[in-house]
Amino acid sequence: MRELTVPPENDGDENATEMARVWLGNGSCNVSLLLGMYEDAEDSNIDELWAWGNILSDIAQHIANGLKQSHGWDETETMASLRTHFNAAIKERAPNLQGSYVDEH
Repeated sequence: MRELTVPPENDGDENATEMARVWLGNGSCNVSLLLGMYEDAEDSNIDELWAWGNILSDIAQHIANGLKQSHGWDETETMASLRTHFNAAIKERAPNLQGSYVDEH
């Protein structure tokens, strides 16, 4: 198995929280998500869907920045292409998405 390392920016932060894991294996995309962290927190007034929208946006921006650094790709063009492919995938693939929610609280 090929796992990524925890970003060093999280070193020493006892409140650092893993929100998502994405695996490609056995011919499919497999995802683990920490859902409800904001919704279930008694002291949080952060909207869960707003937070996930920001997380997805951050991931896209990290992809664009990483591809600029590693392959010289233009960040603006990469972001535009990611948006196009993301929106198409939501329309085409989401209705057939299968999986289950596992409550690990």
